[in-house]
Amino acid sequence: MTHQQWVTLTGHHFADGRGHGAVLLAGTAPGSRGPRLLGRELLLAEDGKDYVTSAYGRHALDAAFVRNTAERARREGLVYLSVHNHASRDRVAFSKVDMTSHQRGYPALAQLTGQTVGGLVFTPYAAAGDLWFPDGSRSDLAEVNILTSNLLRLRPIPAARSSGHEESRYDRQARLFGDAGQEALGRLRVAVVGLGGVGSVLVELLARLGVGHLVLIDDDSVDVTNLPRLIAAEPSDVGKAKTEPAIRNARRANPDIQLTAINQRVEHPTAREELALVDWIFLAADGAAARYIATEIGSRYLIPITQMGVKIPVHSDTGDVGQVHAVTRPLLPGEGCLWCGGFINPTELAIDLHSERDRQAARYVAEAPTASVIGLNTLTAAEAVNHFTFSVTGLHDESSGPPTWILHRPRTSERDHILTRSRPGCDFCNPHGVLGRGHSPFAQVAA
Repeated sequence: MTHQQWVTLTGHHFADGRGHGAVLLAGTAPGSRGPRLLGRELLLAEDGKDYVTSAYGRHALDAAFVRNTAERARREGLVYLSVHNHASRDRVAFSKVDMTSHQRGYPALAQLTGQTVGGLVFTPYAAAGDLWFPDGSRSDLAEVNILTSNLLRLRPIPAARSSGHEESRYDRQARLFGDAGQEALGRLRVAVVGLGGVGSVLVELLARLGVGHLVLIDDDSVDVTNLPRLIAAEPSDVGKAKTEPAIRNARRANPDIQLTAINQRVEHPTAREELALVDWIFLAADGAAARYIATEIGSRYLIPITQMGVKIPVHSDTGDVGQVHAVTRPLLPGEGCLWCGGFINPTELAIDLHSERDRQAARYVAEAPTASVIGLNTLTAAEAVNHFTFSVTGLHDESSGPPTWILHRPRTSERDHILTRSRPGCDFCNPHGVLGRGHSPFAQVAA
């Protein structure tokens, strides 16, 4: 679920201590740990009208509300999930009345929609789900992930506490993250798009943190001018794919790490398929196509993105240096994207999505190499990884609000926080666009 869906749900369900109802329409997608349901739109049930006292003396969704939302799920190819709340705190389960209601209604709903249907029950700190499939089978939901500044993982009961990090290679950092936090890092599948100056630093940091699986995407090869900036690159790497020193370095840092290397541009079908499976995308490639594809996949599959960049303006004639910028942009699905911020140029995007020969032919002036320095690359990479680590391990101070973009100006020692907002009508941030659609086929919604 997105941050905004969670804010809306908690405001509706937990404000007065009484029971309330809603329906969550969800897209579907495969995931690295199993199938995923992607919260696309939350429809609140109005008390006394859509959420009423049933014939069995308990509150339930009104039949007309169920029919209308289920019909919409059928038209749009989405999963129908009814939602209600219980009064407990850190553990939750469906009651016998709930389960009887599911057995009575969900098989028919699954046949009506032709999609998975089910129920979710929440407390502020726990969640459980009962899923029914069109073939008559059913399954429990493993967990609910909430994409806030801290990635919340809600389960029916608290996760079991582990112990013994004193004997682990991660002893020192687990003293900050806790054993559960370190285990969470080990379960993640993380993509690094672009393995140049910033990307190579990211690989080093993420591997040493204990991230379980890295997906490395870059179609470029090592040039002699890359050697001062590519972590662990050697003169013998010149001419090799940039994925090769990245793989070597990741395995040196963490022999247990799993790696998927793709020597293709990010818009290649293989790269797109792998990106859709990850838990987080680090975007260290600066092309318009990379920004667009990462934004589209992050929105469609509800995957957080961190985009990084360094700008070092040097006058070509005088050699004068302008204001240096090192920026880190954490992006939560539905909360503002690179398109909303004006960081995807439509003209450059149209050029960048063509073949290499066509891209060069479309540019009347050849692109000159830009300045790049490892310390500045490391500045933005470290900012990005620290934000990611605190988010995964729940260490962000929630009182500070949603994540902000961090802009460093090293020449003047300034550091600005920029609050991002979604633009009205953005197809990436709007539930009527691609947000949370996943693999679900698009269908025209009736007016």
